[in-house]
Amino acid sequence: FPRECTETFLEGHRRAFEYFGGVPRRISYDNSAIAVIEVLSGRERKLTREFLRLQSHYLFQEHFCLVRRPNEKGQVERLIGFARRNFLVPVPEVASLTVLNERLLESVRADLTERTRGKPASKNDLLAEDQARFLPLPQQPFEARRIEQRTADSQSLVRFDTNDYSVPVKYAHRKLTVVATVEEVRLVYEDRLVAKHRRSWERERTFFEPI
Repeated sequence: FPRECTETFLEGHRRAFEYFGGVPRRISYDNSAIAVIEVLSGRERKLTREFLRLQSHYLFQEHFCLVRRPNEKGQVERLIGFARRNFLVPVPEVASLTVLNERLLESVRADLTERTRGKPASKNDLLAEDQARFLPLPQQPFEARRIEQRTADSQSLVRFDTNDYSVPVKYAHRKLTVVATVEEVRLVYEDRLVAKHRRSWERERTFFEPI
């Protein structure tokens, strides 16, 4: 993704669960502000609304690492290093993130045929054992999105994530709801969708859609 934010965090989960064909029963996390509002005692956390929405949809248990205990996520750090060395060195020269993701997918699928030292079977066989214990995917699809309230200015523009998106002129100075996904920005007034734009990951751009 272009960067880490609420909607990419959620979209990453959705794509991963669909790729694996199920949901792990427990997932360990660092204390990202996208998921955690406040660190309480021990492993107790006050969680964000969007993380709770993700969890209530897929029904997995969360497990947050203790603060200042790097040993708790050592396996994750090692796997990140493995992926960087094997799939991103040298740095791939690609035209887009879509092409990069396709290349990474080919690399990890090829890696599944390998056997990790000390393990009795290939990674692909071990993955199948994990998948047999996964929770099933919910029938209802999950929308990875961020919702914010904004007011259209005198030019009928709504600012979201440093970019300005147009709405019909009659909504100038009105309060609207921004529903942003990785791919689009929807602008809603009360219960009506009044505008829709392709999501831009650039900064300080203006997008007029006269239709």
